[in-house]
Amino acid sequence: MWARLLGLSRDGAGTAISRQWTWLEQQRLIDQQQTGRQRRLIVLREDGSGRRYTHPGVATNEVAAEGDYFPLPHTYWAAGMQEWADLPTKAVLLIALSLPDDFVLPLDRGPQWYGLSRDTIRTGLRGLLTRGFLRMRSFRKSAPLTAAGYTLERRYTLAGPFRREGERT
Repeated sequence: MWARLLGLSRDGAGTAISRQWTWLEQQRLIDQQQTGRQRRLIVLREDGSGRRYTHPGVATNEVAAEGDYFPLPHTYWAAGMQEWADLPTKAVLLIALSLPDDFVLPLDRGPQWYGLSRDTIRTGLRGLLTRGFLRMRSFRKSAPLTAAGYTLERRYTLAGPFRREGERT
């Protein structure tokens, strides 16, 4: 069954798949229980502790809900971003998903706030803006100490398939 699911030829696929299951079990990422010819797989936590996997946003008797978690919407895959988007675009999308609408993301704050260079932030913003996944509005903000007396502030809001519920278009 696994060979068909993975699109592998039947020749030797069973051995290769069995070897991978064994490796995953040795890493304490899965637990296998054999009942006759049937194998039951139990997914374990990704930290290798051997404890059962729990959704990071859900508390159980064993594990408290983890704090720094937010879901990646299905539209990420529906838009094919795993295929076409470069790393800066993906990074800026994750930042945008973690912020409320009308957020500020100054290029010169990328290294301090997110550990990303100005160029990475710029490339990521451009990738989302050109695909219509982000809207930008800019306006003059008073800055009396600058030569022009103002600066331009850019604010961003997710758009297209990433637009949040209840947002006006």
